[in-house]
Amino acid sequence: MADKKDLKEVAEKASETAKNIWLAGLGAYGKALDEAQEKYGEVSEKMNKESSRLFEELVAKGKKLEGETSDKITEAKEKSTASLEERLSQVKESLSFSKEDKLDEISKKLDQLIDALGEKKAPAKKAAKKASAKA
Repeated sequence: MADKKDLKEVAEKASETAKNIWLAGLGAYGKALDEAQEKYGEVSEKMNKESSRLFEELVAKGKKLEGETSDKITEAKEKSTASLEERLSQVKESLSFSKEDKLDEISKKLDQLIDALGEKKAPAKKAAKKASAKA
C-alpha cells in the first residue's frame, strides 16, 4: 500500500510542478506586456489611433469603389442585353418571310393539291360514265 501512496504523492507533485511552470510562463508574458506598455505606451496609443484612422479610410475607399463597380456592372449588363436583343432581332428577320411570301407559298401549295386531286378524280368520273353508259 505504501507504493500506491508514494506514487500518488509523486503524481500530485508532478502535477503541481507542471501547473507552476505554466503559471510562471503566464506571469512572464504578463510582466513583459506591462513593461512594454510602460516603455512604449505613447507609441502603442499612437499606433492604435493610427490603425483606427487607417481602417476608417479603407472602409470609405471600399464604399467608393463598390459604388463605381456597381455602376459599371449595371452599364455592362444593359449593353449586353441591348446587343443580345439586337442580334436576336436580326436572326428573326433573316429567318422569317413576309406575310405576302407566306400567302403566295400557301396558295401555290393549295393549287398543287387541287391539281393533284383533280387528276385523281378525273379517271374515277370516266369509269363512272362508262358504267352508266353500259347500263
